[in-house]
Amino acid sequence: MAAPGGPSPKTRTANGNVAPSVSIGDHNGGPRGIALDSKRFVVTDGPTGEGGGHPGVETFALDAPSGSAPLTAIECFPRFGVTNGIVVDSARDLYVGTASAIEIFKPNAQNCAKPISVISESGAGMAIDRNNVLYVANETGATVDLFAPGAATPGAQIGGVKTGLVEPVSVALDAALNVYVFDLATQTISEFAAGATGNVAPIRLISGSNTRLSTVPPSASFAEGIAVSRRSGQIFVANPSTNSILVFAANANGNIAPIQTIAGSATGLNAPLNLTLEE
Repeated sequence: MAAPGGPSPKTRTANGNVAPSVSIGDHNGGPRGIALDSKRFVVTDGPTGEGGGHPGVETFALDAPSGSAPLTAIECFPRFGVTNGIVVDSARDLYVGTASAIEIFKPNAQNCAKPISVISESGAGMAIDRNNVLYVANETGATVDLFAPGAATPGAQIGGVKTGLVEPVSVALDAALNVYVFDLATQTISEFAAGATGNVAPIRLISGSNTRLSTVPPSASFAEGIAVSRRSGQIFVANPSTNSILVFAANANGNIAPIQTIAGSATGLNAPLNLTLEE
């Protein structure tokens, strides 16, 4: 997981073997997911227990110094459960993805709080737009599922042969609401036009050996988290197999190399699974 840094030019242009601006320690065998709102950042912590004492979600102040205790912690997820992806809507409600469901909590939920709503779909890779439409990468269904606010079932999907999706594991949106999907099976980043649904072809693809997304054997190298800058349009990808974050230009297309690579012992990266951007 990549923790948020400040908005300084240094952090926006980080490249190579650079140390993080802020580092919050590992809390529970994770962390696996990270999200931001205007006042805090939120992490999911991996393995959880139904009896409490093993928080699945923790929130921290945006300016929290290293080693800070969380502001809030949600516990008592299903036994042996794993909390994965997380997003925050305009009301600051938390959408927490587990292996079997997406659980929605109020902003200040604590301890063994019950979710206010549940969507029966795995939520490892999620994004939410300014209209609170939820996008979920459906790895097993080879689709991106779109949920209207408050809906328990998807109202639309991106999926089918033309999409090229095989095993989508993460999804992100840019400022124009174009949809970016990372596919684990094909090691490809696909961009779909804003508003696209159904069996539609992507408008851009990033794929090939120059991208550094793909090595042999595929099972030993994969990228998972993806984020797109609303300001620059640059595409950020967490690559756990190489302990790196890859950055692609806003207009990247085809078999193209990243323009920045954050990697090395000073970064503290250890199998980064997700990332988010502070803008």
